[in-house]
Amino acid sequence: MARRSRSGRSAGEREPSSGEQELYAEDELLAEEEGLPEEEEEEFEGPPSRWLVLTSSYGLSALIHIALLLMFLFIYWTESKPPETEAKILPSLEQKKQEYDPTKKRALHRRPEIQHPEEVQKPIKELEEEVVKTEQPKGTSFDNLANKNLDSESANDAFGVAGGAAGAYGSRFGKGKASRHGGSAATESAVLAALWWLQRHQDADGRWAAAEFHKNCKRTCEGPDYRQPSGRGPGLGVAEFDVGVTGLALLAFLGDGHTHRASPYPEFRRAVFKGLSYLKRIQKEDGSIGYSGKEQSIYNHVLATMALAEAYFMSKDFTLQRVAQKAVDWLVAAQNPGAGWKYEPRGGKNDTSVTGWAVLALKTARTADLKVPDEAFAGALAWFERATSDGGPGKPPGLVGYMQPGDGGSTLNRNLKEAVPYPEVYPVYEGAPTMTAVGVICRIFTGQKRTHERIKQGIKILMSKLPSWEPDKKTKNETNFYYWYYGTYAVFHGTPLDSREWDRWNKAMQQALLGDGTNRQRMGGDEDGSWDPVGEWAIAGGRVYATAINALTLEIYYRYEHAKEGAGL
Repeated sequence: MARRSRSGRSAGEREPSSGEQELYAEDELLAEEEGLPEEEEEEFEGPPSRWLVLTSSYGLSALIHIALLLMFLFIYWTESKPPETEAKILPSLEQKKQEYDPTKKRALHRRPEIQHPEEVQKPIKELEEEVVKTEQPKGTSFDNLANKNLDSESANDAFGVAGGAAGAYGSRFGKGKASRHGGSAATESAVLAALWWLQRHQDADGRWAAAEFHKNCKRTCEGPDYRQPSGRGPGLGVAEFDVGVTGLALLAFLGDGHTHRASPYPEFRRAVFKGLSYLKRIQKEDGSIGYSGKEQSIYNHVLATMALAEAYFMSKDFTLQRVAQKAVDWLVAAQNPGAGWKYEPRGGKNDTSVTGWAVLALKTARTADLKVPDEAFAGALAWFERATSDGGPGKPPGLVGYMQPGDGGSTLNRNLKEAVPYPEVYPVYEGAPTMTAVGVICRIFTGQKRTHERIKQGIKILMSKLPSWEPDKKTKNETNFYYWYYGTYAVFHGTPLDSREWDRWNKAMQQALLGDGTNRQRMGGDEDGSWDPVGEWAIAGGRVYATAINALTLEIYYRYEHAKEGAGL
């Protein structure tokens, strides 16, 4: 073994090149930094390389330590990272606040077009889906459409005499559904305008005064008023129906998702709170609200009951439970055994109008988990069967009467001064199949399928009398907000959503209530957002009634989930 000088060359060895000198210099620097002693090394042929350093014992040790350090750091990082939580999508009743501009038209031609994605063309080659036969899910029956035994043979059995598992408001307040069900920006704007009008014309004690709402005007509301000799005025109703129109106004707020606990508009929240407080305050010990013993005062109680039950369902405010249950108990006790209701509790007489509102109120109470006996729905359905005509001269089958099968329905007595003080200015209204509309929706509420023959017959009758706005017509006037409300709910739930019937009815209803945005719902002044009380029966409830019930009609797109086949609300 030859001795090498410190420079790394033995005697007679050639001078290294500049590149080789740099390598030698780095080797010596590394040795000095690590404190290694100078020692003799074996002679080798060719220049040294960095690879020799990495493959030396020091290099291998360094690589192992670095690898272990990286491994420990990775283990620490993965253990210290917080676990990812599963994303949950929770339903919410929260609404987004909309800026209301009273100067914008609420016309049908303002409806924005719904931008649907372009339909993807089918591929040329379609693969057949492999059908896998599975065992019947445990605990279910093939008679049901759901993987669950329900109270009826349907996917949603919330209708039915025995109630059900799903609620009337399963998909409520989902405003995105409005456009899919036929609603639009115009209908939403109209509802908002109506609610603002109601909010501005509420009394300080919480009621809506049918005959004195105009005292809350900044100036005064002006329009058709059949309780004035000139036929013009604020649009007053009758004071004895204050409780009823208060219930109806509250339902308009609740139907759009506003409660006394939650609303994007503080003014609406206070309005609902004041209205509910008023109803609670005037409830009698026996549970009745607004019932005075006079004819038609039972409407006050029915509408107040419905409003309290709906508010309790939506807010879960326990302070409303006892009040609402007492009102329900009084209504159930007022029913004629095995039949319906009329003006006098258990008076032995029945009429379809009062019975219809009672069914709506009790169905809302059942949805809110208030106690409602099955016999109440069974009796109501029995009455509707009795009041439905089998057909005859001038009477199509399925026509529902007011007190007798297929009779002419309820009409306002023009000779009664209290009802029509000035007959000369009050139009003569054309009869409408209002009771048939009531019968159709109540049959669905009490569990009948929309394929039931009576429901199909009723829908056919309704389609022969579409909504038509004729406020200035003095004879054969067809303006009837009451009919439009029940007819809209009947056709909506009595036909498939994509049916030709619903499309025709919905277009006619929107045209009747909105028109071109200038001659239907009022714009500007104290009347802004209201409807003139020009329809039949509006003379009783006045402008408050007209505005509240028309708002409820336009809330059809989301107020109740559309009835499934064989199911109910």
